[in-house]
Amino acid sequence: MIHLLAPGDQQATANLVASALARSCGQDLLRPSGYAELRDAAAPGSAWVLIDPRPEWTAAIARLLQARHKLLVFGHISPPLAELLQMHCEPLSPAFQAAAACAPAPSFASSESAARVVYSPQAVQRIAGHAPAMAERALRRYDFTDEWNNLGFGAIASDDSPWALAQLAQLQPEHQLASVEANGQTLSAYAGLWTGATSSLLWFNRCAGPIDSQEWRLVEDFLSCHRPDELPCWPVLAEVPRGFDAAVSMRLDCDEDIESARALWKTYQEQQVPFSLALHSKVLADPAQHRLPREVLAAGGALLSHTATHAPDWGGSYAAAFEEGRTSADTIREATGTSVRYAVSPFHQTPVYARLGLADAGYSGCIGGIIRNDFDFLMARAGVPPGSATGFIGHSQQCMLHGDCMLADGDPLRIFKQAFDMACAGGAFFGYLDHPFSERYQYGWTDEAQRIAAHVDLIAHMRRRGRVLFANEQQCMDFLLDRAQTRVQAEPEGFRITPPATPRTPWAIQLRYRGQSLPVPAGGLLS
Repeated sequence: MIHLLAPGDQQATANLVASALARSCGQDLLRPSGYAELRDAAAPGSAWVLIDPRPEWTAAIARLLQARHKLLVFGHISPPLAELLQMHCEPLSPAFQAAAACAPAPSFASSESAARVVYSPQAVQRIAGHAPAMAERALRRYDFTDEWNNLGFGAIASDDSPWALAQLAQLQPEHQLASVEANGQTLSAYAGLWTGATSSLLWFNRCAGPIDSQEWRLVEDFLSCHRPDELPCWPVLAEVPRGFDAAVSMRLDCDEDIESARALWKTYQEQQVPFSLALHSKVLADPAQHRLPREVLAAGGALLSHTATHAPDWGGSYAAAFEEGRTSADTIREATGTSVRYAVSPFHQTPVYARLGLADAGYSGCIGGIIRNDFDFLMARAGVPPGSATGFIGHSQQCMLHGDCMLADGDPLRIFKQAFDMACAGGAFFGYLDHPFSERYQYGWTDEAQRIAAHVDLIAHMRRRGRVLFANEQQCMDFLLDRAQTRVQAEPEGFRITPPATPRTPWAIQLRYRGQSLPVPAGGLLS
């Protein structure tokens, strides 16, 4: 069992972490717990995830460390716990806050905070024997104004939110996995690992932990394969289907035009890569825009909704989001003959009411997630978002292949290639987007030839990874929905793995457990 415990004033953060854990390990293994259960815990063999543990809990934590347990601690370390772990903690300083700031990105360049998280690859190998998916990362970075981070992760803030660095901390060197550094100086520890004869404790200096970046792979590895011969392990549901080294999906968000994407679509046909269109259904008022969506469907591509009016924040309310989703789906069905099941958020803005409205309008999921807003929707793994029911999933695809995001110095596609490589290292299903040209806007591209060359270059880079699954967006979301609905239940003999009875795609779920990548066992029992 994986127990999750947070103080009463951190229950909103607990919901975030619970969503992330359920996306990796399944909902059934997760148990929200209270302090009394922590205090009275007797049987060994559990994992405890503790958010901002209160000082009064320290004695119980010390007892857990003497038994056969794994502990994940996110956030603030109280003075008694700091003494137990031989740490020194103090509040964030103005110097740190300045180093965490980031200016908007200019065209053809990125912008990053001076402060960065830097992992020690050698130290991180103590978790599962391999290097981190992200060797280092800026606390905050942008590739398009102050909206998009094409490397896909969220910001580590300097406020009092769950997304902020919790405190400035110093660890004993043998425990430190990662530090926050700026301008040649170490400002704080960011992650640490304590291993005892019968237990291990992994700590991240952030109340939400690393749920919004591929650093999350460290948490998955800690649970699934850290010290497998000595400590309990729990299976993780891999996001890349079994038999593939990487998984990729692309789309064009058709804000103002559709037909102008024809040249790029022909290129994708030549590359034998599926093509997907997210349709702003207002564009379909022109019958001339109906032809390409139908051809894309006939060739094995996919259509998604991109709202009825492209309203920011899905119109600002549950009722507006419901109407945006319903009207868009109706219009797309009338124009193309297909019923869309997934949506793409305008500007990747996906507030909670929009998720609820889309679900009630008949959608099975939504693509969004961005460093600027709705932070709880931006997560390392796809799955049920906080505040949503089990039939609706979210997937973060914060990688926008635009001309004005191409770098002026060096390889113009360096950030996009790095984003794909980072997703592969973390085990994520990678998604990226572009937009069709319109009479008003070409999204920073000089011309279609430049744009096509960039897409072909990125596809070639991705193919070098090995066996790469290129899926259209509906296939991508269908597989991720199957994964989200796969049950993982603890039994005396092991774990019962139960995928949906009628899978939506032909691709098999893969498990990571005790250092191995495994299929779902015949009969479903993993032992």
